[in-house]
Amino acid sequence: MTIEMRGRWLQRVIVLAVPLGIIALCAFAWVDAGRRPVRDVVVAVPVPELPR
Repeated sequence: MTIEMRGRWLQRVIVLAVPLGIIALCAFAWVDAGRRPVRDVVVAVPVPELPR
């Protein structure tokens, strides 16, 4: 009986934590939108020449 109660408690916590986490992530993205501009990432990659 103790194991069954422990499992139900954990399941309730997970069921509540996942939506709250998603809501918090969406709220942070909404508030942070536009504060950090997207910048180009440029990396030089050496390419070997083909034999002729």
